[in-house]
Order: sequence, then C-alpha cells, then structure tokens
Amino acid sequence: MAVEPATIRNVCLIGHRGSGKTALGEAMLGIASGRSGPSRGVLDYTEEETERGMTLGMSVATMNWKGRQINLLDTPGDGGFIGDAFVAQRVADCALLVVHAQDPIQVVTERVWRRGEKEDIPHIIIVNHLDRERTDFNEILGQLRERFGQSVVPMNLPIGREDDFRGVYGLLSQTAYVDGQQSQEIPEGMEEEVEQARVQILETIAESDDTLLEKYLEGEELSTEEMFDGLKRGIADGVIIPVLASSAERVIGVDRILDMIAGSAPSPVDRSRWTDEKGKEVACDPDGPFSAYVFKTYVDPYAGRLSVMRVVSGRCRSDEALTNPRTNSNERLGGVSHLVGKEREGTEEAVAGDIIAVAKLKDTATFDTLCRPDTIIRYAPVELPEPTAAFAVRARAHGEEEKVFDAIRRITDEDPSLRLERSEDTGEDIFSGLAQMHVEIALERIRKRYGVEVETGAPKVPLKETISGSAQAQGRYKKQTGGRGQFGDCYIELTPLPRGEGFKFVNEIVGGAIPRQFIPAVEKGIVEAMREGPISKYPVVDVQVRLYDGSYHSVDSSEAAFKMAGSIAFKNAIEKASPVLLEPYVKVEVLAPTEMVGDIMGDLSGRRGRPMGMEQRGERQLIQAEVPQVEMLTYARDLRSITGGKANFHVEFSHYEEVPPNIVDKVLAANEREEEKEKVG
Repeated sequence: MAVEPATIRNVCLIGHRGSGKTALGEAMLGIASGRSGPSRGVLDYTEEETERGMTLGMSVATMNWKGRQINLLDTPGDGGFIGDAFVAQRVADCALLVVHAQDPIQVVTERVWRRGEKEDIPHIIIVNHLDRERTDFNEILGQLRERFGQSVVPMNLPIGREDDFRGVYGLLSQTAYVDGQQSQEIPEGMEEEVEQARVQILETIAESDDTLLEKYLEGEELSTEEMFDGLKRGIADGVIIPVLASSAERVIGVDRILDMIAGSAPSPVDRSRWTDEKGKEVACDPDGPFSAYVFKTYVDPYAGRLSVMRVVSGRCRSDEALTNPRTNSNERLGGVSHLVGKEREGTEEAVAGDIIAVAKLKDTATFDTLCRPDTIIRYAPVELPEPTAAFAVRARAHGEEEKVFDAIRRITDEDPSLRLERSEDTGEDIFSGLAQMHVEIALERIRKRYGVEVETGAPKVPLKETISGSAQAQGRYKKQTGGRGQFGDCYIELTPLPRGEGFKFVNEIVGGAIPRQFIPAVEKGIVEAMREGPISKYPVVDVQVRLYDGSYHSVDSSEAAFKMAGSIAFKNAIEKASPVLLEPYVKVEVLAPTEMVGDIMGDLSGRRGRPMGMEQRGERQLIQAEVPQVEMLTYARDLRSITGGKANFHVEFSHYEEVPPNIVDKVLAANEREEEKEKVG
C-alpha cells in the first residue's frame, strides 16, 4: 500500500564539494536501516565516483524514519556538475544545505543558495565537520546570518569543540544527545550559550506567527507542541532557516537531522510549488489527474533506460497506460520502484508527492511529463547553466561514427547539462559541458560503457572573408573537344555590402549579351566560388555582385559553361577587391563579486574585448562586453583561475568584424589545430 503524501519528505543535499553531503546521506541511510554506522558506497556507486572520491551525478535513496518516507537526493558539489543540484532543487520540497565548518560560505554554496531562492525552496542548514580543527560554531552562525539573513537560527548546539565534539544539545527539546544517551541536563559550562540561543529561536518562531507572537509578548510560555508547529510552518514559509550541528564521519547529530526532516521539513502537501507550462497551479492531490515529471535518466548498456520521476499529482500503478505530451506517444509503465542508490525496491503504487523509478520507457527523456490521455499536463524543463567547455568530436576509428554518436546521445540523455550540436559554419560536431572535467568524464564513460573511442580537439572558430574595395573582372570559359564545345563569358563588378547583409546578385544584362536562361547559372557559379575565399579558404560574405556584360555562342554555350564563367569571374575579381578576414564577436556577460570587477575587466581588455556596461545584480555585478570569439577559447578556465570559481558567464554570438591586419596571422593560427597537442580524451 502506498504512503500518503503528508508522510513523504523529499529533501536534497546541496553544497560545495568537500562539505560532506554524501557522507551525511550515507550516515542517514545507515541509521535509518538500523546500522550503527553509515551505508558506504550506496550513493557514490559508479566506477568514476569511486576512483575520484567525489560525487559526479545525482543519486536517489528512499528510507523510512519514524513513520515518514524520506526520499533523499544527493547532488554533486563541484561547479562543473552543478546542473544536477539545480534539478534536485526543482524536484525536492526542502533543501539541506551542507556547509563545511572550516569554510562555510564557498562558491557552490552561494550558487545553489541563489538557485534555491529562485525555485522558492525552503532550506535547512547543516554545519558538518565540527570535529575538525579551527571550527567555531558561533562564528559560523555569524557568517551564515550575515550572508543568508536573520532567519538563520540554531536548532541545536555542539557539545564539545573540534576533536572533543561528542554530541548536540536540542534547544526546543532541551535535551542533550551524547553517545546515544539522552539527558535533560544542560552540559556544564553551556548554560549561558543555551539560554541565549533558546531565546533567539523562541523569538524567531514567535515572529513567524501572529498568534504565537501575541502570546509570547504577553509573557505566556509557548508549549513544546506550539513551538514545533510554529517551526514547521516557518520552515515551509521560508521565514525560519534552522541550523544543525553534525559530524557525518563520526555520525554525531545525524539522528537529529533525521528527526528534523521527519518532524519539521515540509511535506509535498504543505507547499504548492508546481505549475504547468501555462502557469496553472497543480495541487499535490492523490485523487487528482495523474502527472509525473521525469527529472533524471540513467542509461545502462545492459539494463536499458531507467527514468526517475516525481509524481506531482494523482496516483499510478505498474502497467499504467500514459501519454507523453512532448512526443504525443503512448507509454506503459513497467515495474514501479523506489531507489536506494543503484538498487531498486518495488512498490505496488506511487502517490502524489512520491519519487519513483520506471524502467524501459521507450520515448521519454529527461524533463518530459507523463500524464493520462484525457487530462494533458506538461511541466517546463529546469533551466540549466550554459556550457562553458566545448570540444570538436569525431570517431577515432574509421567506421565507428554511428556507434560514437549514439553513445554521446545516450550520455546527454542522462545529463542534459551536456550538449551535442553540429556547427554548420565549420562542419564540426561540438560536444560541450559545464567544465572541462565534466566533458572529460562523459567521454571516459562513453569509452568504458560502449567500448568506443572519441577523438577531441579545440573547436574551430567560424572565420569568414569579405572585401573592402570594389573591382571588376571577366570570367571566360572556353573548351573545344572535337565535338560540341563549351563557351561562357561574363563581366562582373564586386562591391562590399554592410556587415551581415550576406550576398546580393544584381543582373544588369541588356540587349541579350547573355541569354536569360544562362544568367541563373552565372549566379550559381559565383555562389559556389564564394565557399572558399582567397585568404585562407573561408566562406566569403557581405558582397554584392553586378553582372553587367558578357557574350555567348549560339551552339557551344550552356548552363555548365556559364556556371564556370561566373566562378572564374568571381575569383578574378575578389583578388583585386582588397579581401579581408572577418572574425566573429561574442557578447559576454560575467556575473561576479564587486571586488573582482577590476581583474575581470582587465582580462577582457587583454582579449581585445570592449566593455559595454555594468549593472548591479543583488550583491554582484553583471559585466557586459564584446569579445572576439577566438580570444574566448580558454576563458572558462582562466575566469575560474582569476575569481577562484566565484564568477560565472554567458556567451552568445553578436556579429562579425574585420580582423586587424597586424593579428591576421595570429587568428589564422588559432584555427590551425595541432590535434595531437590539443586532445583531451
């Protein structure tokens, strides 16, 4: 029998790399399953994660604690894999922000917090690693309140410091928890600290509710039940951000975190956060129309696809017939299960608010919606960060092209932060991700899972050529082969067009100098000749061609001859029209802390960039500039180095400009890749 939505808790672990999210999650799983220690290897179970000792993708685990079903989403803390953290914040009902006691406010901490505010998700903060040296809980609280506001309040206090950290004191329960033992006594020497913290949490709870505030101001004592009810409402409304102390490695305070989730974290019915693509609110109603949002896809070369989804409304059983509104295809649910890492535990029915996994859906991808055909509902995809690391890819072995690109497409199914696109300008296939390591690990997975090798290199910049002057030329094609000959003759004039105008053909033939039926052939020959310019064989753009004279032979002239004549005329004329090289400029937006603006502006100027303005965005500055694309090939890496990863950026195409004569050789050289030197795979 399925659980009811009110007993479900969907929580995600977010935070910077090294804060101990996975260790905390596995400690929670261990305690919930009755073990004395953590369930190691459950959340980070892939070969790549084991080798690197870091989380590389979202994992899901369901556990039960004191009558509540907790669906836990563990996410990566490295900025190159932050896409999964953003997805988890859409799907969960509460975020557990895990911070490192030695350095609580780090780059990814800030990024996931800002995304959490955008997704309107409540937060609980876990201060982990309090058993480490140079950790001060009160100092950490001050930093958290300064950054995240006065709603940040401690729910418990650590007993002991650093290596002597041995337990926690609950401020609402007024109970000390040390080595599995409980005591109503305030630990010696903590009386004043406990009193101050308890007043702080009571005031915060009272201020979150008018009735409680009135009672508190009148001097009446709030009951334990009133305090916990007020805490739960305050968390759900985002006006209380509780802080808990822990050491995941020593499994200290972890049971208190589970109690907080089970007792005070919002359930799916406490807050309505889901709206369809039309903006209509969808309630978490188990008796409403069924809809589920697919937020993660795992692709196993042997077991096939596994789709993980949040049931937003209604309920479903195995073998349900559903529809996918994006593809208009029908899907039938196979076995419905809960995940515990890579393991699956079957369930008869899933209800609104639950997170389930379904195998072998044939035509459903990440961010798709499944619903019943009689009530179509569709949810919007999660907005993911822009890729910043891109590589041109191709099969290393001849004949394996289909296998390679099928493998890449499977990997992008699993991780929508990765993209595979075809560049029409350069003819290359571009594989991109959030960081170089993000792409490299994806390529490593392709090699290990599918047994194919992908060759990579720096993408070419789509350079073009044009003219800066005018010129006239004749194109004459004459060929005699004993039988019928070939003859075509034309005169053209080239003039430059404004940037971005492309190509314009003007026919000014009069008096039948070239028969009307051959004029399109002249234009076709010119267009084909424009595919390779005289400087370095890049396409020619922004040129007007005026066809003003020519001659023909009544027997030997043909479309093929005039096509050749047009091509010859263009090649003759462009050499005399002062050809120049064009390079693409991109519009760059960099969001960074104010104190780093000077360094970033200096770096952009060194890349031949032009500042286009700045504006305040909260506590940060948005820097706008136009920069030659060829100068941006290493920008992701360099910006990370300059800012310590505290800035992110967005790039989009802007326009083409002439390359200054003194750096033409440099720009051309950047596109002449030495593949062996620039391979990353």
